[in-house]
Amino acid sequence: MRVYLGLRFRLMLVMTILLVVTAIVLYELNRRATVQITHQVEAQTTELTAAVAIGLQSISSPDSLEVICARQLPTGYERIKHILLTDHSGKVTDSMHGRDVGRHIQLPQSPFPLLSGDPLAPFEQPGDHELKEQEQSIFIPFISAGASGSRETNYLVVVMSSHKLSDALSTTARIRLVATVLVLTLGLLVSAELVWRFTSPIGQLVRAAQRVADGDLDFNIGLKRRDEIGQLIVNFDRMIDQLREKRGLEERLHHAERAAVIGRLASGIAHEIRNPLNFINLTIDHVRTKFAPSEEKSRPIFERLLLSVKEEIARLNSLVNNVLRFGRPARLTLKRTRLATILDNVLTLVKPQAQEQNVQVELQDLTQGAEIMVDAELLNSCFSNLAINAIQAMPQGGKLFLTISREDDTQVVQVRDTGEGIPTDKLDQIFEPYYSTKETGIGLGLAVTRKLIEEHHGKITVQSRVGQGTMFMVWLPEEPSRFESSAPDRSQSSVI
Repeated sequence: MRVYLGLRFRLMLVMTILLVVTAIVLYELNRRATVQITHQVEAQTTELTAAVAIGLQSISSPDSLEVICARQLPTGYERIKHILLTDHSGKVTDSMHGRDVGRHIQLPQSPFPLLSGDPLAPFEQPGDHELKEQEQSIFIPFISAGASGSRETNYLVVVMSSHKLSDALSTTARIRLVATVLVLTLGLLVSAELVWRFTSPIGQLVRAAQRVADGDLDFNIGLKRRDEIGQLIVNFDRMIDQLREKRGLEERLHHAERAAVIGRLASGIAHEIRNPLNFINLTIDHVRTKFAPSEEKSRPIFERLLLSVKEEIARLNSLVNNVLRFGRPARLTLKRTRLATILDNVLTLVKPQAQEQNVQVELQDLTQGAEIMVDAELLNSCFSNLAINAIQAMPQGGKLFLTISREDDTQVVQVRDTGEGIPTDKLDQIFEPYYSTKETGIGLGLAVTRKLIEEHHGKITVQSRVGQGTMFMVWLPEEPSRFESSAPDRSQSSVI
């Protein structure tokens, strides 16, 4: 069973995946940031504890802070910037830097013993706390006896640098921001791709609908998609197929109605013409026998004129027969015969005209004398039409090839000439009734030929190229009753 992934489902899937990926990325980044910040806090706490221990030790030790720090402060403690002791007035009594002893620092005014900046900054610049590194001064009060025996509040001051912790916070915040932007950008690109894939077929449908509105039905979109758009395209192509089929039926119905009207009219006229033609023909025979000139010199002219009239009467009679044959079903009298025999008779009839136009005729039978069930008289008329048309297409001479071959239970006749050829735009019309490319004739020869061949359950096709010649192919089943299941499916016309 085919599963269609709808657009709404795809959008929900993309948004869900985007949300899950964003949550996973942010969770992992927060976890790493927490680990890093915790590590920085622990390191800063460790160094602060060591600094406080050194400061407290210096209170009861005769050694100065400078000596104790040089001896006990571990290397690598970069966060400790300064350790010093002050009295209640802010005067430095001891320092890890001996040069600072005797200087004054600003004591905290609030109950929170914490100041930003360097505690040894001059008092005349109390607000200048923006240094290259972020520093925090931690004041730890302790009680000691004064010179008069009174108890005084002194301070242990530890100056710590928090730039590593600040850098860690800034770095993690920046990484979170970049990761969030990347994930959202990826989601936007995926959504844009999905939207483009959705809207692109809609544009094709719009253009296809415009072509249908303009009357063009000779196309299909043929786009394969497994969503609502795919179903819409399939239904649209099905609609085009149905419209194309309907238009073809309408054209065939219109053609059939027109052909029926013309056929009835032509058949009626043909019946009215046939009797006068027969009377004229008989009258000419009577004149030829009873009123022939007695003079020898005048007799050939007389004979030639009457023969010309009889030839024209025969041509008119042939046209009448074509009209009558096209307007009514053929009655076949099937007999077993050889197509080579029929074609020999045809060549006998067209040989005088071929010789007059310097056309070489060649017949080749490749069936080894195989017989076929056909109406020889009707096929004689069909192949005569093809041969006469071929010879007329070579007014300056040429070659006419007739070849008989076999394909399974079908015999194939090829009638090929080296004449003028038929234009491509006229190939599909030459079998239409009352269509003719010649100045003479009513355009029923090839229409009758195709009709009679189809009455034999056969098929006729044409291939042609202007300036190189034309080739008609006729397929005839050796047993007409078996043709419908064995005959090849071939197009009616193409270009060589």
